[in-house]
Amino acid sequence: MGLPGTRGEDIALLLPEAREAAARLWHGSIEAHRLTARLDGIERQTTQGLGHGPLSAHVQVHQLARDCQYLLARHTAAARP
Repeated sequence: MGLPGTRGEDIALLLPEAREAAARLWHGSIEAHRLTARLDGIERQTTQGLGHGPLSAHVQVHQLARDCQYLLARHTAAARP
């Protein structure tokens, strides 16, 4: 993951757990496909860097924040009894 000091570090911690949850789903299901596609997109975002210029950096940081919130919500929901 190529964004040290950003939400990229948080995503790097949460993404493996989400991948494990996706692996437990039936692989032919729509839910498994959607989750895998979302996680692939999140992983791709973390490797893109912040781009060139302040606007692209602003957009990228907001996308990383949304991705981090998504993964954290999944993590929190999975931790509930």
